[in-house]
Amino acid sequence: MDTDFTHFIYFLIYQVFPYVVITVWIVGSLIRVLTHPYTVKSQSSELLGSKKEINWGARLFHLGIIFLFFGHVFGLLGPRRLLEEFGVSPHLNQMIEIVAGGACAVLCLVGIGLMIYRRTANPRIRKTSRHSDWLVLVLLAVVLVLGATCVMNAMLYDQSGEGLFDFVNWAIALITFQPDAYTHLIDAATPQKIHIFFGLCVFLIVPFTRLIHIWSGYASPVYLLRARQQMRMNGAPMGGDFTAHAMKREQD
Repeated sequence: MDTDFTHFIYFLIYQVFPYVVITVWIVGSLIRVLTHPYTVKSQSSELLGSKKEINWGARLFHLGIIFLFFGHVFGLLGPRRLLEEFGVSPHLNQMIEIVAGGACAVLCLVGIGLMIYRRTANPRIRKTSRHSDWLVLVLLAVVLVLGATCVMNAMLYDQSGEGLFDFVNWAIALITFQPDAYTHLIDAATPQKIHIFFGLCVFLIVPFTRLIHIWSGYASPVYLLRARQQMRMNGAPMGGDFTAHAMKREQD
C-alpha cells in the first residue's frame, strides 16, 4: 500500500475521527438533555419480563464495563513515568491488563449474552425492541470480543508489554492536540487498532441510543432544574379520581 495513502487513512481514523466522536458525544448528549430530558434514561424493559432475568445480565455487564472503562482511562492516560514510580513495569502492566481486563471482559460478554437471549426469547420484549437497541448490544459485543482478541494477541506476540505504550502515546498526543498523534498507531498491533475504532463508534452513538443513560448518574443534579414529569391516564392525573374525571369529560 502506498505510504502517503496509508498515512492519510490513519490520519482520518485515528486523528480526525476521535475529535468528531468527542464532539458528537458531548454536544449531541447536551442537546438531547436540553431538548428531550425525559429520554435520558435506559428505557428499561423490566416491566415486560421477569426481574430476575434482567438483573443477572445487567448486573454482570455493568460490573464488568465499569472496571473496564476506568481501567482503559487509567491505562491510556497514565504516563509511563508514573507507572514506573509505583514499580509497575511494562510487563507487569500487561499482565494486569490480561488478568483483570480478561476477567472483566468475560463478565461483560456473559451479561450481554444474557441480555441478547432475553430480548430474543421474550416475545413482548422482542416486539418492543428498536433497531437501536440491537445496534447497542451487537456493537458492544463486537468491541468486547475484539478486546479479548487484543488480550490474546498480547499474550502471544508481545511479552515485553512495550506495545501498550503506542496507545498511551497516541491518547496523550490526542488530548494535547498534537497533529501527528496518529503516527503512534501505524506500527501498532492490528487487533488493538480495530478495537479502538469500534470502541470510538460506541461513544459516537451515545446521544442517539439508550446508551445516553451513561450520563444519568453524573447529570442527575440537572434533573432538579427541569419541570416535574406528570403521569396521566387518559388525561386524568395518576392517583386522582379517574371516574369523576371521565364523567366530567363526557359532560364537556
